[in-house]
Amino acid sequence: MLLPRPNRRAFTLIELLVVIAIIAILAAILFPVFAQARASARAISCVSNVKQGALATLMYAQDYDEAIPLLDNNGSTEYGCCKSGNCQPDWGSPGVDPNEPAAMFFNVIQPYVKNSQLGYCPEIGTTDWKAAIPNPAIAGVPYVAALDQKGIYQGAFSQMAVNMLLTEFGPDSSWAGCGTGSGYAAGHSTQASWTRPAELYLLTGDSVWGEGINGDPSPSLKVGNVAVWPDYSNDTQKCTNWGGYALNKYPGWTWYVHKATARQGHFANATDTQFDQGINSGMANIAMADGHVKAYKRNQIMRCDFNTAGGVWAFTYYDPRY
Repeated sequence: MLLPRPNRRAFTLIELLVVIAIIAILAAILFPVFAQARASARAISCVSNVKQGALATLMYAQDYDEAIPLLDNNGSTEYGCCKSGNCQPDWGSPGVDPNEPAAMFFNVIQPYVKNSQLGYCPEIGTTDWKAAIPNPAIAGVPYVAALDQKGIYQGAFSQMAVNMLLTEFGPDSSWAGCGTGSGYAAGHSTQASWTRPAELYLLTGDSVWGEGINGDPSPSLKVGNVAVWPDYSNDTQKCTNWGGYALNKYPGWTWYVHKATARQGHFANATDTQFDQGINSGMANIAMADGHVKAYKRNQIMRCDFNTAGGVWAFTYYDPRY
């Protein structure tokens, strides 16, 4: 006698499609959350890097009469302050000699951190020097592996960048004694000259060499700028000059990359009345001169205020004089 077969019920096509649709909806909800969590983790890592960079800079200052390193500590070939005639590496000019010294700002603070990876912001990523150095928009010279290993490229194009107003390019700097070593100096590189250390921009972990437009590959190649400074825009026109230097009508090379809407940007029209906020739309991790670190939006850190004590319009967070 044949036994009755058990009543097996399989999923219908409709049920399978419903399950697949639910999984797809959950994935669409969770993937952006996971991406934001990863971005937040990268931002926290960058905060840590900037904090260590700031502490290293302040430790250096304690060892050298309360003065932070210059941007270029072996004389500047590019800017005519070089006794030997070949003081490379220089800002944006790493040279090709494997024996060149590690003289740029980020290299000089290295003995205090002993970690060159601090110069990279995890949100931006590690620079591909083999692709970047030969590019005419960056250095336009042959890649030399020995210079890469010594950190010379990172020193000349570091994502971790110092406020240029505190270096030999800032207000009250002296170029009269051009030479090597301490032959020229920044008038406001010393801590004693900083009127408001807790509100003075010291350095950032987020800088970029260019805007990423008109064929400029800097953001995609993850190339930094070593130094940052106040940038021109319609809301800072009263503060467009410091120490005799007219500011460029460009971003000041602080890269507000965290949670940004885009990784490139520039003035959107010829008269500079409309700005593409892409590259300036997020936040940057910035260390103040007292060592604390905070994430700032561009309009926060780019404040242009009237300083009643000095009787001038000044960049509140950039200018050490007011």
